[in-house]
Amino acid sequence: MKRKKLVTVVSLCLAFSMMLSSCASDKKEKNSSSRKSTASESEAVTNTSDKEAESSVSESSSDSTLETDQIDGTTASTVSAAPLEDPSESTAETSEAQPSEVTPISLSSIKAGDVITFGSFEQDNNTSNGTEDIEWIVATVEDGRALLLSKYILYSMPYHSTGDIAWEESDIRNWMNGEFYNEAFDESEKASIYEVELETKEPGYARNITTRDHIFLLALADLGKYFEMDYWDETYEVGGDCYYLMTSATPYAEAHGAFNITLNNKSAKKTVSEHPELKGVVTCEWWLRETGAFCSIMGSTIGNYYWEPGDVLNNLYHPCDKEGTGIRPAIWVAVEA
Repeated sequence: MKRKKLVTVVSLCLAFSMMLSSCASDKKEKNSSSRKSTASESEAVTNTSDKEAESSVSESSSDSTLETDQIDGTTASTVSAAPLEDPSESTAETSEAQPSEVTPISLSSIKAGDVITFGSFEQDNNTSNGTEDIEWIVATVEDGRALLLSKYILYSMPYHSTGDIAWEESDIRNWMNGEFYNEAFDESEKASIYEVELETKEPGYARNITTRDHIFLLALADLGKYFEMDYWDETYEVGGDCYYLMTSATPYAEAHGAFNITLNNKSAKKTVSEHPELKGVVTCEWWLRETGAFCSIMGSTIGNYYWEPGDVLNNLYHPCDKEGTGIRPAIWVAVEA
């Protein structure tokens, strides 16, 4: 009897144990299914977010590209400039001022022979007190523009340091349109200066040379055209004395090699005897635009050529690497009409 009861109890325990095991298994399956469902939903959400982010980045990148293109286009449009004409195709006359967008300076009543100030440059050779105003002689006024020649010699350097060469490739041209142009004028003053097309006669190179310059040297023909001179022919290229063109070098120019002399009976006997009022005048020779051409200490236009009896032209010029000759810059500026 006791054995039967024991068997019955064991059987009941086994049955109960099997029921518990079955319930636990069902619960695990339900939890696993639930976790799989949650993971699947999370992955779906993540994929959707990634797609939306990619779409957003793509749109943002597209907008950014468009914006950059627009900026680049605007910049290019702003800074682009038409190329300069081929100098060999130009037929402009000597020192002809070309039309351009310039700002007139307020000098509506100026006339040839006046002296004005414009720009600044070191002149007293004392850098501690800053630069000095540049004085200019007005050579001519025409059609709302004026040709200015510096009253004094502002600097000195060889026309070209390594031998004879034409204006277009000379050291003196590079210095005037580079270092001098940037030092002597601020942006508002530069806006009033014309870039001009210049024709320079260079017989030594068997051609006329055309360049575009903001700052330049006068040519032989300019002297005859704008100043009182006695010329021996009608080309304004060969002439005699012109004392209006005599001038001295500034202390700063002297410090850079310009050679000033004082006219007296020894240094300029003929000049002083014919024009005694010039005795004691301090003067210095200065470069002209033609290769090796210069205006002498005596005020004579020597240039590339001189006449001999029998009307024979002969070369008479400075070597381009000669030191001691000064620089008198010239510019065309816009003025109020």
